[in-house]
Amino acid sequence: MRVENMRTASGGRAANQFRIWTDDGVVFQSYSSRIAKRDFATDRITLFSPFWNNYSATTNRYLLQFLNEDSIRDIRVKVESGEYLTE
Repeated sequence: MRVENMRTASGGRAANQFRIWTDDGVVFQSYSSRIAKRDFATDRITLFSPFWNNYSATTNRYLLQFLNEDSIRDIRVKVESGEYLTE
């Protein structure tokens, strides 16, 4: 397992925002809460409720970075379509 801080817009380390690399995938964690996971075997994204949809500006900013998305609205559309799973 490897843990790294997410990066701010200026390239610095983001406090309390982490990518955690495991054998099966990479997890985005904000403070002590798992927010999302990308599974290496299936390339599927799982979002962990209620944290991914909690409207925290900081968590949303880094979730968008982790998923390479432009807006939380885009994420919600992918959840509704089944492209992103929720747990």
